[in-house]
Amino acid sequence: MFMKKILVLWWYGNIWQVVIKDLIDSWFFVWIAWRDNYKIDNFIKKLKGNNYEKVIIDLKNELSLMEIFKKYDLVVNCLEYTYNQVILDLCIKTWKNYVDLWDDYNWIKTSISKNSLAKKNKITACLWAWSSPWIVNILTKYAVKEMKKIETITISFSDEIKNTPKNMLPFNFATVVEEILWDALVFEDWKYKFVKWSTVRIDADFCRIWTDNNSCLLPWSYITNHDEQLSLPDYLKEKWIQNVYFVMKHSENVISLVKSLNEFWFLDKQKINIKWVEISPFEFTNMIMSKFAPQNFLVDDKESLFIKLDEKIVEIVNYSVDWVPAWVVNTWIGCSLISQYISNNNLARWVHHPEDLVNDKWFINELKKRKFEIYIDWKNI
Repeated sequence: MFMKKILVLWWYGNIWQVVIKDLIDSWFFVWIAWRDNYKIDNFIKKLKGNNYEKVIIDLKNELSLMEIFKKYDLVVNCLEYTYNQVILDLCIKTWKNYVDLWDDYNWIKTSISKNSLAKKNKITACLWAWSSPWIVNILTKYAVKEMKKIETITISFSDEIKNTPKNMLPFNFATVVEEILWDALVFEDWKYKFVKWSTVRIDADFCRIWTDNNSCLLPWSYITNHDEQLSLPDYLKEKWIQNVYFVMKHSENVISLVKSLNEFWFLDKQKINIKWVEISPFEFTNMIMSKFAPQNFLVDDKESLFIKLDEKIVEIVNYSVDWVPAWVVNTWIGCSLISQYISNNNLARWVHHPEDLVNDKWFINELKKRKFEIYIDWKNI
């Protein structure tokens, strides 16, 4: 069997490990690329099998990167989003398929503007390949087949975390700040617009998430900054869809804390000198607050993604794996699956709508193999 060659551009942290490990477990040959030989060596000690190698790269040397890209079938960009346009441009120039993970609205618009170049060079360039939109949009595609018309789609998630103090943040503090303070993209009354951060509350009662005293954890939520739903209204336009929202259930205490920190300039990103050390108030605050976020070794949890299609409810449940938190598995497993699908199907087309690329039944079966549970109107499919 011919083993497809995938280059994964790795970044700091543990979240990319899910992508790399799943590709290796699925018998793709993976080249793990990073600029630090020591860090790669420490990471690959955890891996099993022999279908991987390491590559040392210089992100500032574009000619060198182009020569490296030519050796592979697909480049998976797990770098921070500021590298997205550079890596995408190099993939187009070297005729290599491309997958990335970021969802910023303006970055996506810039990437889509390169559609004609990607088509000319017959590559598939897949944007924001993580849980929402990828899992959400493909499951939506599957669930709406019998629906003639949809008024409103509401997307949210819920975590159930054991063995962690109740006062902990749900995840990375910087991400929480973005979700609460950044203006949120919504599709409302048949058009896109931005709403002011965490000011709009809507009904998001998904009915099944209950506490010990039988009160629903999601009776309402704030519309928040999750721009990944960008493609759903366009993809489902024949369903006469009017509204698409992504809502977040951060507690009032967390929202109040973030707003207060912002009001008193603790979240300002302008660097200042403190005893000859240059640091921004936001960086300093983030260092402190990150101490309260859950650590991997404490986590034994599950996460549910919810999609409410008018009155139809879709729920996707997954659990922590080997002490990798459920939200990490959920968020990044889609990147591995999309990369596999592109490689196995020899696709050659630009991707604007993620749900338009992957066969939904194949995707669902692959999620099930990884112990995901999928419910439609509370019935396991």
